[in-house]
Amino acid sequence: MAGVSKAGEGGSKVEQVPAERGKALLRRLDRWLGIPLLYLIAFFRPKKNLLGAQFHSLLSNDLSTRLTDDITIKRIGVCVFAAVGDALLAAAILADLKQYRNKIQAKTGERISVTIFSTPANVEIFKLISNFDRIVLIPITSPWHALQTMRESIAQFPVDVLIDTSQWSKIGAILCALSGAKVTIGFNTPGQYRHFAYDVLVPHSRKVHEIDNFRALLQPLNITNGALPELDLTSIDQVPLPPVTKPFIVLHPWASGTQFAMREWPINSWLELGKRLVSAGYAIIITGGPDDKKRAANLVQKLNTSLASANLSSSAPNNEVATQGSARIISVAGLANWLETAGLMNQAEAVVAVNTGTMHLAAILGRPLVALHGPTNPARWGPLTSGTAIPIILGPGLSEGGAYLHLGSEYPKEPAYLMDQISPDAVIKALKSNFGLQIA
Repeated sequence: MAGVSKAGEGGSKVEQVPAERGKALLRRLDRWLGIPLLYLIAFFRPKKNLLGAQFHSLLSNDLSTRLTDDITIKRIGVCVFAAVGDALLAAAILADLKQYRNKIQAKTGERISVTIFSTPANVEIFKLISNFDRIVLIPITSPWHALQTMRESIAQFPVDVLIDTSQWSKIGAILCALSGAKVTIGFNTPGQYRHFAYDVLVPHSRKVHEIDNFRALLQPLNITNGALPELDLTSIDQVPLPPVTKPFIVLHPWASGTQFAMREWPINSWLELGKRLVSAGYAIIITGGPDDKKRAANLVQKLNTSLASANLSSSAPNNEVATQGSARIISVAGLANWLETAGLMNQAEAVVAVNTGTMHLAAILGRPLVALHGPTNPARWGPLTSGTAIPIILGPGLSEGGAYLHLGSEYPKEPAYLMDQISPDAVIKALKSNFGLQIA
């Protein structure tokens, strides 16, 4: 079709890494095998009715009846099996539970414990998230091992209520159903057939931001505080800066998940943005995970080549704050952990990122942020506003053919590439007008 571009055109040249093909296969297996297993679970495992009158009387809004000595829910488990962005948003549940735990302890002296069940991929981000007692790593890509680990953990540290934050995966629902938890709470997501697994169902809505869906998981317990995610940043000031000049701007060009290339900005646009930032006196730090290391290094090389062709130096000029051997363009992709990444963003003049976990981290930190969206719906997955710096969202809306992703995989058969509709000029304008950066 004329006028419709695809990911990989317009200078994006996104490399389809093998890990992405593996994730696509796991997603298909999750559906093909997961739905029949959920039917079997529904047949052999009747739903428990332990969140009926007894629990609701103990956990009513009336604290005089809710905070009694014989309260049953003293141990809560929270499953976080999705990606880093989901984990950061789901941290709102832990912030709400913190207030609930404090009220219980003040009234009765009882201590409520919270256990996180997480994938190994999320273990680093949970070093930044507070308000839980222990974390259990569940190897979810190895289902039998995952089930064994979960059952053994719950046998050792029982939970009265197990809350599953995953929205579409069948394996997460299956693990919860067979975990041995007394009561399970999970999403009833339209079209995902997960409702067979849980004792208590919470409707998953496409009309609200995902953080509100996560908060709704606490409503069966009458816990509705609406807190924002809380991060443990006690060590953030001790994070050493890499050898880069100041002031600097953090760029995060890489997406993840299903058809991640459709959510990435063209490389040529990053090159144009980088060249204008450096010419204005800003250094650049490119962030990313281990899978992004090679592409990030290539971007640094292309930026340096572009600067050389424009007669702009990539070394620090005399009027910038620099250390010996410092540069104006570096990559920390695959080298900086989440605490270090948070520390870098906390000292940056601004962050420019596609819709991913790094974007959510910058927003929760309250940093000046320009968030680049294409197919992802910002009303569902956009950056949160925390502090005085209101994030700027750029990208085509529903009327321009964008913002149609709700769970992250609802692509049409031949989706049009939309990210090239965001111009470097629009990003520069947002950085100047909204955050006061001095860029020509």
